[in-house]
Amino acid sequence: MSTRRPTEPYPRQPYRADSDGRHDIAIANCEECGDEFDLTASDPRTQVCAPCWDRSLDAIETAFLDNYAKFGAKAHRTVAEALFRSQALADPDDRKVIGMRIVEEYLNAAQDLMALYVALRRRHEQPLLTTFTNFELNAPSVAAFRILTSGRSADDLLRDLQLPTLADVDAARGEIPRKDWRQFAGAVLTISNGIERVQKVDQGVLLELADGLKQSSALTHKMDWLPDRAMNPDQVALVVLNQRRRVLLTHALAIHEPQLEVFIDAIDKITGAARDLIWLYLHVRDTIALDDPQPGTT
Repeated sequence: MSTRRPTEPYPRQPYRADSDGRHDIAIANCEECGDEFDLTASDPRTQVCAPCWDRSLDAIETAFLDNYAKFGAKAHRTVAEALFRSQALADPDDRKVIGMRIVEEYLNAAQDLMALYVALRRRHEQPLLTTFTNFELNAPSVAAFRILTSGRSADDLLRDLQLPTLADVDAARGEIPRKDWRQFAGAVLTISNGIERVQKVDQGVLLELADGLKQSSALTHKMDWLPDRAMNPDQVALVVLNQRRRVLLTHALAIHEPQLEVFIDAIDKITGAARDLIWLYLHVRDTIALDDPQPGTT
């Protein structure tokens, strides 16, 4: 970080620029470049302008992705598998709660892979971290993701991200070390399989459940206390109260061992795809950087 001091201190209190202005503004000098910028819409503790902020996010991109691949993505699988093993010692009601949390880990893993795909696709427009951390799993984002990925081959998906395809890897087989070639080829297939699993998060009960989990954590194992509502013995439901619309919503999901094994397998494939997608992106980016040195270097 630069230690350059601002040319003048920013005002402690916001001031109105003119009598017709709709908002107060607070002018600060960026602690990185020294340029003036409006502090009103940002955290005053930051004191950096938008361009410098974007550059700081780009600077930590590699470390963030590396740590996410080794820990964040893997965490969804680790938690889901631990929950699944704990079912053996749980009573029937506890198994329903555990099952719902496993499904929640599936949704979290799916959201992360979607966010990573969209972030890589938009990396030339804004910092990857901005897109990734602001991505939300909802009906519009799922619909957009399906439009981008449905019916596309593994090569099409990677070409969309401006990454090497399986055909590219095969063509360069003689130039790539055997170990790297095998990892490249495996990553291409893993990414395609993971995206295929994510596409099953559709407009149905899983997406409704994802929305419900954001609004409420009220679980129930029975619904006979609600008029005209019932659920099967192997189901668990999430209750959401929409006060504005004056409606009580319930999202029920079957929780039994064979179904949970399907979710565990999906989480494994989705998190594996996220890790391989990160590996492929970082490996290709580093390779390009080595092949295209900066001016003035040899």
